[in-house]
Amino acid sequence: MRLLATTVIAAILMLSGCSKPTDAVIPSDVDSWDEKLAPEIKKLSDADREKVAAYLMRVKMGEVFGGGGIPTGMTIGQAIEAQSKWENEQAAKRAEEEALKKKLEQERAAALEQLNKAVTVTLLAKRELPKNYNIGRYSEYQEFRIGAQNNTERPIVGVSGEIKFIDVFDKEIGAVNFRISESIEPGKTVVWTGGRDYNQFIDSHRAVWNLEDGKYTTKFVPEMIVFSDGEKLAVPE
Repeated sequence: MRLLATTVIAAILMLSGCSKPTDAVIPSDVDSWDEKLAPEIKKLSDADREKVAAYLMRVKMGEVFGGGGIPTGMTIGQAIEAQSKWENEQAAKRAEEEALKKKLEQERAAALEQLNKAVTVTLLAKRELPKNYNIGRYSEYQEFRIGAQNNTERPIVGVSGEIKFIDVFDKEIGAVNFRISESIEPGKTVVWTGGRDYNQFIDSHRAVWNLEDGKYTTKFVPEMIVFSDGEKLAVPE
């Protein structure tokens, strides 16, 4: 009698073990999922249901782009494991990307700080010039005078960057790029005068053109400094 009871219990345990939803095989026929797969998925925890749904959607979408699809005989449990592995890999990838982004941002910030210490650059004046065919100016022209001071103990032969224009609302409304290719001795200053043809159809050109004195500020954003010995300090792209 005791042997019979033990056998029955073992059989029940075996049957219940085989009926776990995670052991159910995912049908290859998608049309049968509502009938055969959905009832098993409903037995899962919310977290596992989400993983199965995410796996099925991801793999079926992958088929559109040439993916292999759901392997024949794959169980719900294996789908959960596969999705968990994929999610962990994606999380690790995002962490690596974020670490790289942070590293590059720190390197850029350090380079900007070094360049800003090496030179002081400021906008001295801007003015708007009308067309003048007599001197060969065939369009309106924005002229800028920029001063640059060498704060290092080495001669500088080149400075490049941009001057950003900021209105009274602290909004950047335009910028002008410049390249100074004059020699600047340690502690000395040069004044660069340059500009660009004015294009009224470019918003930033028009905004800078219409700025009134005393109603804007500027910010120097360095790009590169070239020393007389050929060494260059540059901001990483």
